[in-house]
Amino acid sequence: MDDYFNDLSITLINLPAHRFLCIKNDESQGYFDFWDKQDKIPGQDCDTISRLLDKVEGKLDGEDGVTGQYSGHVMARLYGEDGASSECYGVRLPMDHQGLPDPFLLLDLPDGDYISFEHGPFDYQEEGDAVYQLLQSAMEDFSYDEVDFEEDPSPGRLSYYYFDPNRYAKYLLPIRPKEE
Repeated sequence: MDDYFNDLSITLINLPAHRFLCIKNDESQGYFDFWDKQDKIPGQDCDTISRLLDKVEGKLDGEDGVTGQYSGHVMARLYGEDGASSECYGVRLPMDHQGLPDPFLLLDLPDGDYISFEHGPFDYQEEGDAVYQLLQSAMEDFSYDEVDFEEDPSPGRLSYYYFDPNRYAKYLLPIRPKEE
């Protein structure tokens, strides 16, 4: 497990204002549950949505023109009122992106700060579970007591989960300065 830990980085980043083209589910709990529920909605199964997202050009993450590899696809949690949240799946796009194909939503997101928990490339079959557990533990064990920021689950903020074993697995969690 030490080798996995050495490939973990925790950094602060800023994401400029962008758009998030996505589908949303208010009831799912996790990636597999999300797709189990979406599969029951005509035209919103994983294969159909992934094919549609592969065709979107101008993605901020991944590569355009790559099909069948989920390039630039992102799982996200959309924070709502009173602690509620929804799970989303989509792609990040520049603010000037136009067009809204069915059945997607297009969310406008302001400039924001995030803490990134990232693991470098790994073998999905051999190391996938260990990398996932390491990222989960790192996020759970991270202490906000010794830093000048805190988690920001404000309505409209998103947390992102990127999964591309040839490049990384990473979580971006929204943060804000601590109130004095």
